[in-house]
Amino acid sequence: MDISGLMDASFNAAIKALVMGTSASSLTRARERAFVRRLIDQLQINFDDGEHRIFASSQRGNQPDFGSNQLLYDIAVCRIGEGVTDARKSESFRYVAKALWQIEVDFSREWKPALYAINRLICGAADGKLLVACQDRRAQDRFLNTLLKPSAACAGALYLALIPHPTTWDEAYDTPAVWRLAEGEWERQR
Repeated sequence: MDISGLMDASFNAAIKALVMGTSASSLTRARERAFVRRLIDQLQINFDDGEHRIFASSQRGNQPDFGSNQLLYDIAVCRIGEGVTDARKSESFRYVAKALWQIEVDFSREWKPALYAINRLICGAADGKLLVACQDRRAQDRFLNTLLKPSAACAGALYLALIPHPTTWDEAYDTPAVWRLAEGEWERQR
């Protein structure tokens, strides 16, 4: 999956989304929700084949089959399997066969919530892991260096996407930046 393209498409759709708020903080929250929704939309384009499910708090339709619309992460993309109960009157069921992507989204501008998100990703079994955080160009190197050691403990492919904070979307903004952890170092994807 092209993470840079995924971030660009999600961000560009989110900044164009018609969202309103009665205060600056409610507008920021609405923009955050718009970004997450657009990210889910983009994931659905990549995994729209009936063999996969996207789990998130805003996703509907997973509750009947899986007991919840959201799993342990902000967003999870899973391959699903089907089984049948061993009973006289058998029933079919669906289950999570494999976690493919585990995604955490953190819109704070602090390093600690990002660290907490990395901790959750470390605990996951998916081959692909993504942390979406807000960029602060002035402190970007410090942010990356702070998260380097804990990120190195993460199994699988870990990506870090930095997007502009929703409060800045009315101003000139940078495009999302994506890094991949490779051999213990952050490697810029573009």
